[in-house]
Amino acid sequence: MLQCKTDIKSQVLAVVANNSENAGAPSLITAAGTGDATKVTGQSIDLLGKTSGGSGILVVSGVAALTAAKTLSIAVELQESSDNSSWDTAEVVEAATVVASATGNNQFVRSYGILLKSRKRYIRFNVTPDLSHSGTDTATFSSCLVIAGDDVLPAAA
Repeated sequence: MLQCKTDIKSQVLAVVANNSENAGAPSLITAAGTGDATKVTGQSIDLLGKTSGGSGILVVSGVAALTAAKTLSIAVELQESSDNSSWDTAEVVEAATVVASATGNNQFVRSYGILLKSRKRYIRFNVTPDLSHSGTDTATFSSCLVIAGDDVLPAAA
């Protein structure tokens, strides 16, 4: 009798997709300054052997320190490539959307369902953060792709 594993770890894989960094070090996005309204090109994710027909969830999370009546918006896009060198035109996953809007420190999490079955071997996610203030607000973010839904049943437990 075939018995599926019950622990989620055996059914999913998480990979780093993107983050607010500068030369490999975490960096703060500053309103009207460093990193604000600037697209951050994501890390290349090799799908070979990671999914044969499944899907994924891109999870973008972070924190924003905002002053009264100001916001943080993010836009997310996906690109794919057959050779990890020439990238197709980006597809919009979500246009600029407000993810934080309260005064003070705001933690945020956004998730996006991604169909992986028909994708090329390599994909990446580009994120554009945009703070609405002119200099005092800051933010940082990170994202990961959680892959699941493989066509192959796991070995019997």
